[in-house]
Amino acid sequence: HYTNTITNKKIFLLFVFIGLSSIYLFKNQTWVRYDLEKIHHSEKGFRNPQLNPTNHGFKDIIKWQLNKPDDVPKYSQVADVLPVVKPDFLLMENSGNGIPVTWFGHSSLLLNIDGIKILTDPMFSERCSPVQWAGPKRYTICPIDISELPDVDIVVISHNHYDHLDKKTVKYLGNNVKWFVPLGLKKWFNNMGITNVTELDWWERKPYKNLSIVCTPAQHFSGRGLFDRNKTLWSSWAILGEKKRFWFSGDTGYSSDFKKISSELGPFDLAAIPIGAYEPRWFMNPMHVTPDQAIQIHLDIKSKQTIGIHWGTFILTDEPIFEPLELLDKYKIEMNIPPGEFVTLKHGETRIFE
Repeated sequence: HYTNTITNKKIFLLFVFIGLSSIYLFKNQTWVRYDLEKIHHSEKGFRNPQLNPTNHGFKDIIKWQLNKPDDVPKYSQVADVLPVVKPDFLLMENSGNGIPVTWFGHSSLLLNIDGIKILTDPMFSERCSPVQWAGPKRYTICPIDISELPDVDIVVISHNHYDHLDKKTVKYLGNNVKWFVPLGLKKWFNNMGITNVTELDWWERKPYKNLSIVCTPAQHFSGRGLFDRNKTLWSSWAILGEKKRFWFSGDTGYSSDFKKISSELGPFDLAAIPIGAYEPRWFMNPMHVTPDQAIQIHLDIKSKQTIGIHWGTFILTDEPIFEPLELLDKYKIEMNIPPGEFVTLKHGETRIFE
């Protein structure tokens, strides 16, 4: 009973903190000028062109929390059950004819494309939350301390949710890296003194040395508080090199955007697509794909190989932690995906994708 009381107090204080922070952010944040000629812009922010409004409100969140299944993962049961290995950063230097990749957990990948180091949605904190004393906690430890991270050239950010945009990590990397962010997020970085930031809308691109960085669509939403829902854009990213092409989905539901991305920019040598955080479907369906939908995206974008991400790190949704892997294996057989074409990595694992 005492433990439950402490937990409830933490949750209450977290909501109070989010509420107060939201008021501050709402009053002090300058958003972007929305272009109503673009289908994903609206008068109040951004939207998903293929969806009717599906913003779940506070009542839906309460409904979800009060109707969780008995087998929903619990931190005490899943902590440290997944293997963690030390990254091979020497192997990361060997771009050669392949793409070396290290997975740090969730959606955080380090890649070497044509000799340029790219980091996706870096999240090195213990909790994905506005504070580090409450909120979803890693049940699989980060394979390294952020101080062990090798030099990085580029960071791409898919959207501003706490499990994808971590303030502590961002501050550590600072102006030592080049940031590519979706429209509206540059101001957030500038407010922390980080100015080495390029902000792009869907289908815009910028060069970085011998790479072309393209902001591509995704079906998701944004917000870090109570009053900034969809005020900044969300995206996927295509990174096009002279030898290799990589696509990072960020967070997304399923849409026809992926076939268009393939026709405009593909095929791809490697992709990273989420396979977890999809239950309950009535709540998550428009914004998070299931493993079979992830495979369909892999096929839509015509990727030679794909890494399954966004699983095994934080308890954010209701599915058992091993279910994404089990369903991925099941659907790979049913959808005739050859072995090695759609894979997952251990936390910290480094592998070269040819």
